[in-house]
Amino acid sequence: MIASPVLDYQFHGTYFIVAYFIVAHFHYTLFAGSVFGAFAGVYYWLPKSTAVMLDEKVGKVNFWLMVVGTNVTFGPMFAQGYLGLPRRVATYFPNLGVDPLTLTSSIGAGIIALGVGVFVFNVAKSLIVRVPAADDAWGVGQGIEWATSSPPPMFNFDELHSVPRVKSYAPLLTLRWEAEDAEAQEAAARFAATAGRGALGTVDGDEGAVGPGGDGATSP
Repeated sequence: MIASPVLDYQFHGTYFIVAYFIVAHFHYTLFAGSVFGAFAGVYYWLPKSTAVMLDEKVGKVNFWLMVVGTNVTFGPMFAQGYLGLPRRVATYFPNLGVDPLTLTSSIGAGIIALGVGVFVFNVAKSLIVRVPAADDAWGVGQGIEWATSSPPPMFNFDELHSVPRVKSYAPLLTLRWEAEDAEAQEAAARFAATAGRGALGTVDGDEGAVGPGGDGATSP
């Protein structure tokens, strides 16, 4: 979009005056991308590093507050930039019509702050209440880090948690597949044995079975 000179002049301005459109674009990329990824990383890795699960319900409240706050904060900045509001100014002409948008962004920033507070509360509460986390906290671990204890011991593995055999880029996933295949083969073998015994019982004992003479007479 900004590669177009006409739009770039309107949204970006000159070297000295940068419109708020660029502020919105930059912060959507930075906050909704990198910062959300950092929060997701904490939720994903904290059980492994502390052996404590975060509260899922509080985490969902944290997530939606951050989503709403991010869009309410940075969404109006696109309109502010389109209207020509420059960045890094303390005052601006009232005829720009950006006052309601600025107030909306301020409310959104408060929602983001509330979301961060909920996150801090969730971490503190979880560390106090301490719901234990399994070694593979999510049950879908693929790397060998999920094969060791939570939290990992010194040097990551010990006598109780040995390094699993690495056969692919996702060793734990491969081991789960092999276990599922072995279980399926065992179940198939049991079914075949049971079906075979049932078939023999029908031929030998059911009423109407063919007798030893092979003449079609029924057994008494």
